[in-house]
Amino acid sequence: MRIEALRALIAVVWLTALLWPKFTVADNFTQPISSRITREDPSSEYNWILPQTDKPKLELTYREMQNILRIEEAEKGKPVGCCRTVEYHISPAGGSNRSNMYVELYRDSTTNQSFYEVSCHPDYVDKPCRFIDRKLAPQSKCVQQYSFSYALIKDPDEHKHRHKAHHSEDTGPRTPWILDHIRIRSGCACQLTSKPKKKRVTNGTKVKKDKSKTRRPHDQEFDDNSKDNYSIKNRHP
Repeated sequence: MRIEALRALIAVVWLTALLWPKFTVADNFTQPISSRITREDPSSEYNWILPQTDKPKLELTYREMQNILRIEEAEKGKPVGCCRTVEYHISPAGGSNRSNMYVELYRDSTTNQSFYEVSCHPDYVDKPCRFIDRKLAPQSKCVQQYSFSYALIKDPDEHKHRHKAHHSEDTGPRTPWILDHIRIRSGCACQLTSKPKKKRVTNGTKVKKDKSKTRRPHDQEFDDNSKDNYSIKNRHP
């Protein structure tokens, strides 16, 4: 009996030792994948860790926030903003001037006007800001910012100038290109809005007052009857 029990114990220990590494490896492999995924940032060459869904962005832990700050600060070499941005180098054919009118930019076979734009990251534009208090997060929003840059554009009033030159004595050479401004994207700002106050309900109090007013005549009548009864009792003991 002792030999059979010893053999059974050895078999159990051997089976446990054989299967235990597989369970350990499987557990270590599946847990990180189920809790996090890696997303590639189009504005940089590194990958940084984000929660698997978009909803928990407002519920990042303090350690996760510090991890993101270290990674982005090391990559950019400057403080990190509450709204992620992406830089673009563009060479547009035209743009909007200060009058919000489309104008054509000067270009030829050898010259193109180029600009640097800073845009809100597509995942954060019009979305809550990062690294702020959880209570204020629903009231925050990443908003695209714009500025104006100098550009050589085609004069939108060129036909007017030609008409004036035709009726004037000035016959000198005239170029259709002028120096003006066009609008470009210049950053992404975190904006906060105040939480609207709840309106006080006054209808209930008015109803109570109205009810009290309607009851007063009845109460007065009851008081008059009670006084009459009291006087009658005193007259006839």
